[in-house]
Order: sequence, then C-alpha cells, then structure tokens
Amino acid sequence: MIYEASLLPIMLFLIIVLSVLAISVLAARKSSSSKDYFAAGGSIPWTVNGIAFAGDYLSAASFLGICGMIAFSGYDGFLYSIGYLAGWVVALFIVAEPMKKLGKYTFTDALDSKFNSKGIQLMAGISTLMVSIFYLIPQMVGAGALVTPLLGLPHYVGVIMVGSIVIFIVATAGMKSTTYVQFIKGSLLIIFSTVLVIFVLNKGLDLKPSDSYHEFKVLNAITSGGEITGIKESGYSITGSYEAENDHFLRLKNQDLETWWKVEKDGVKVTEALSIVTSPIKEKLYNGAPISEELFYPVGHMSKIIVDGKEVEKTGSLGPFKYISTGCQS
Repeated sequence: MIYEASLLPIMLFLIIVLSVLAISVLAARKSSSSKDYFAAGGSIPWTVNGIAFAGDYLSAASFLGICGMIAFSGYDGFLYSIGYLAGWVVALFIVAEPMKKLGKYTFTDALDSKFNSKGIQLMAGISTLMVSIFYLIPQMVGAGALVTPLLGLPHYVGVIMVGSIVIFIVATAGMKSTTYVQFIKGSLLIIFSTVLVIFVLNKGLDLKPSDSYHEFKVLNAITSGGEITGIKESGYSITGSYEAENDHFLRLKNQDLETWWKVEKDGVKVTEALSIVTSPIKEKLYNGAPISEELFYPVGHMSKIIVDGKEVEKTGSLGPFKYISTGCQS
C-alpha cells in the first residue's frame, strides 16, 4: 500500500471526527442522571438502535478477526461469527432483562444490590476490565491499520488518536453519544458497502481488470536430479530459496531486481509471487523494490473464467448468485 497522506481522506476524517465530537458535546449537556448516561434516558428510537447494533458488529474485530478466521479455518472460523451473535441473545434475556427489573445499569451494581459484597465488586470490576482489554486490542489494531494508509501517520499515532476520541465520546455523554456515533458508522458502512457491491456486480469478472493490471509471469525451470538449478528464460538467476509448509519459493534476480517466485506442483515451472521483505540494510522491499518506486500489484488474480462450461476473458455485469457460482466454477 502507498502510505502517503492526501487531502481528501484527511478532510473526510476531520469532518466525521468533528461531527462525532459535536454530537458528544450536545448529548452531554442533556445528560443529568445515571439513566441518561447508562441508558440514554430511554429515548433512543428502535431504528437508530438497530443500525447502531449493526455498526457494533461491523467493527474492526469482525473485519480482522472473523474474516481472518474464515480465511485460515474455513467453516470452523465462520461458526465463531454465529457464536457471538447468539451470545448477544443469551445476554439479552439472562443479563439485560434481570438488570432492568432491578433498576441497575451495570452488572457490578446488580451483583452488589443482591449480595452487598466488596469482594464481588472487586472481582466484577477486574473481569470487566480484562474482557474489555482483550476486546479493545483488535479494535485498536484495526484503528491504527486504517489510519496509516488513510492519513499517512504511524500505527501507534492512529491507536492513540482513535483511542483518545473514543474515550472522550464515552466519558462525555455515555450511551446516547455512543449510540449515535455507532448509528452514523453503521449507516455509512451499509450505504457504501451496498454501493461497492453494485459496482462490483456491474463490472463482473475480468482476466485483465484494467490497463495497468500486472500479469504475473510464469517461467520454465531447469532441473537436475529433481532439483531446480536454473531458469530457461534469459536474464534470471537463482539467488535464494525458502520452504513454507507445503510450498517452495525461489528468489530470482533479473537485472538489479530480486523477486520471489513460487515453484509449481509439477516442479518445472515457477510463478511470480507477491513479497514484502527486509533488506540487509533494514529497508522494506515491496516486490523487490523500495516503497518509493510503488511496485505494488493486486492481491490475488484469476487465471481463467468459466461461464456455463465455456472459458471466457470477461463476463460483463452479473447478478449476485451468478457472480458467486461463476467464481466457484472458475
């Protein structure tokens, strides 16, 4: 990715942040009781609450954690997304409803009203902090990961900045400001995700999505005794190798550029691969070049597209089910 600041994302970021802070300040002026702080005075409409819940689920933990688990664990990872969704329903009936009947706003207050024990208060506070810390870790990692490409700032600056904004939102007006912030976030995510899906389906699938698309090369290897000793195409020399579980990679030098190539199953061909490595002088190289050369390629590509049993170069616009089925066949 190109981690350079540009005016448009900075302006959008400032507009959203200032809007969120203004909502928090205005809501804080109207919060005068515990009910206002912890339950927004019971004044949040169900539509706003519903979209706010959607904003909660469409979080960094979902995009990084669940997507990563599905990518690495498949269906087993997908089950986790259902698990914590079902957990909300259980918490609603077992925790939220009894607390509402007791007239309490936190789990610690509910336990304290029942047992009046300092030990229980202490343990409830510690458990709340532990759960919150482990839940906040992926959230803050996601915040830093987003701020870096959008604003060109270091990762730790993004974590501190976003963390400070969240603390201010929660501390000023509690549930009311938090809910409306999540409502804005959820609305933006739903709207722009829908727009993105429409654009993707309208474009369809294409072996060459754009004129600047990089076609990954395939080279022929020279083998001796079952091992690759060279490359048939002129200009390439082997300078290193790397074993990763069931995959074997070769480092090839062409002129002054060293890139990594994946050895195919047949052992006689190598395919160009994406790489991020650190050079001996501690400089990060992206596909063999420093970041200033912007030698970035798309992650993943299609080698062939099958539509109704026929191989084509592009599909044109597709419906959602046809898009999925074409992707599975290709």
